[in-house]
Amino acid sequence: MSSPSDRVSNILDPQVRAYLELQGARGDAAGGGALDPSEQALHDRLQDLAVQRGFPLIGADAGRWLHLLTRMIGGRRVFELGSGFGYSAFWFARAVGSEGQVLGTEQDPWEHDHFDRLWADHPLRARVRLLAGDGIAALAATEGSFDVVFVDIHKRDYLAALHAAVPRLRVGGLLLADNVLWGGKVTRPAPADDQSGTDALRAYNDAIHADPRLVSLVLPTGDGLGVSLKLSD
Repeated sequence: MSSPSDRVSNILDPQVRAYLELQGARGDAAGGGALDPSEQALHDRLQDLAVQRGFPLIGADAGRWLHLLTRMIGGRRVFELGSGFGYSAFWFARAVGSEGQVLGTEQDPWEHDHFDRLWADHPLRARVRLLAGDGIAALAATEGSFDVVFVDIHKRDYLAALHAAVPRLRVGGLLLADNVLWGGKVTRPAPADDQSGTDALRAYNDAIHADPRLVSLVLPTGDGLGVSLKLSD
């Protein structure tokens, strides 16, 4: 989950950033990935709650990448390690199609309550199942392989998530991870109050780029989106 104050899009020239945001919004309205009115209303409910609570979201720019990347590989089965009340699941649910499935995980019961209320009887909800408890444990307890695994849990657990997720991806599947630039903190000495989180994200970034099963890069969108394509078992 990305803190709005830490979003790395501020490294862009403000005019370039505004242009990209405008183009993304235009795509949401009229492009090939356009949101229909009910999807827009659901998105706005999710985003509005985040603003009200000061809840960190991956953001619409990064969400569009989740949607596009999943569609590019024909993804139909997605597993999320960390889902909150379903903002990233919204983008995946749109991508997997009517026969697809998004399995999310969330430990906090009040987020499940928000999910139930915000998604209500929206048609996309049929594609999303939110599991209770620890994401890595839930992945281990779930059968089958996945087209996409998305990591957005406690940063100290990112390496454990990598080791758990890669064997569960099909060849040609994607491992995606939020916050891998951590507001730019991965580029400088870690602050005393965030040593473990910053070190964990540096270690995750090093690991995905060194893993011979993966080809990886970091997209400078949101708070940094790690993208890894699985090449082999």
